[in-house]
Amino acid sequence: MENEKRNNKQNVNYFASQEERLTSKDLNEELINLIERNREISSKIDKEAQDFYNKRDLIAKEKQKVNSNDHLVESVKFEELKKMVESLNKKIDSTNLFLQELKEILYQKSYSKDFINNFILEISNLNIKENWKSDDVLKIKFEKKLSNVLQTINFNNIKGKVIFIGPTGVGKTTTLAKIAAIMKKEQLKIAFVTIDTYRIAATDQLRTYADILDIPLKICYNPQDLKTTVDSLLNYDVILIDTAGRSPKNNLQMGELKVFIDAIKPDYKILLISSNVNCEDMIKTYDSFSFLEPNCLIFTKLDETSSFGQLFSFLEHSKLPLLGITNGQRVPEDLKFPGKEQLVNVALKEVFK
Repeated sequence: MENEKRNNKQNVNYFASQEERLTSKDLNEELINLIERNREISSKIDKEAQDFYNKRDLIAKEKQKVNSNDHLVESVKFEELKKMVESLNKKIDSTNLFLQELKEILYQKSYSKDFINNFILEISNLNIKENWKSDDVLKIKFEKKLSNVLQTINFNNIKGKVIFIGPTGVGKTTTLAKIAAIMKKEQLKIAFVTIDTYRIAATDQLRTYADILDIPLKICYNPQDLKTTVDSLLNYDVILIDTAGRSPKNNLQMGELKVFIDAIKPDYKILLISSNVNCEDMIKTYDSFSFLEPNCLIFTKLDETSSFGQLFSFLEHSKLPLLGITNGQRVPEDLKFPGKEQLVNVALKEVFK
């Protein structure tokens, strides 16, 4: 009985051992199969990854090649642009050199900075070359500029009440006498009036001219006196009114002159400007007298200046029409009424000689 139990127990242990072996074997096979499948998948992934990286490297190389070509093209374009800029700079430097020469000559001929800058702006599209003085296009441009700023008024239009204004020492009394002498030759009926009571010499000078020319002279001391006197002379063709020299910086004197002018309402207010002062001072003088609203201009003492630039610069600034010029003390020989073309040609030759 005991032997039978022992045999049964051994049989059970055997089968259990066999079952364990079988189970372990199956697990090993499954594990091996799993590893193999993993290897296949991993190999496939590695292949796909390698293909991806190969394609990426190929794309990068192609892109690098394209970038290299683009860089080459850009480099060529840059070099071409660089050459164009260098060429343009040479032209600009050359143009600037001759343009600077032109500006320097205009400055030497007493043209104002505003006049020069305005003209340079007008010719900015021109290529100024070494022989610019022989450049017909440039010369025509300058001639046109001068013609545009120079407007004139006919001397024969000067009639009625005519008053002469301007700073001290500009030559008002002498110029008035020159105009009177010319008008006298034309058989016009003329009267002299002066409000220059500051200087005895001025009144005496005008009285001398009045005696020589046989022209009546009236002296007025205040605005009402002036109005009464002028009203009494309205049967004359021309009443020439002399004034005292006024300092543009003296507001009291300038205000007093305006009261005299307003009392008679002149037909012509002639501003006299000396040619022998620099352009800036001429312009300052005009700015001081402009509130009196002069309507024409006479340049005096042209014989005391060697250039015309300041005259044209003044004309551009003031926009006043030019009546005439004086170039000496002789009465009436040294009063001239040059035409526009004559003055422009003289100024043109100064610059393009």
